[in-house]
Amino acid sequence: MTYKEWITTTVKRFGVKAEDVELILANQKALIPDENAEADPTTAKTALVKEFATVIPLANVSEGGYSVSWNWEAIKMWYDITCGELGIIPANKPKVRNRSNVW
Repeated sequence: MTYKEWITTTVKRFGVKAEDVELILANQKALIPDENAEADPTTAKTALVKEFATVIPLANVSEGGYSVSWNWEAIKMWYDITCGELGIIPANKPKVRNRSNVW
């Protein structure tokens, strides 16, 4: 399976379009120089984590009797678990700072 196929299959559950997959691959050229190369899951996951803001949908759609909603807790869980697997600190994790010198 190529990087493009792997990323397309993985983000399909998030409702990401093919054009967005192209954007992810273009933004991550340094990490994935050849999108048609055999996919290394760790490298592909790293690319997705780095492009996570472009992967998630930005707005809920509601029109007439039709609406689309996302399981945000599941999306956040996927992100946190993937960051944990890769040893990357999640961007949404609060930073703890030593402020004892302020006292």
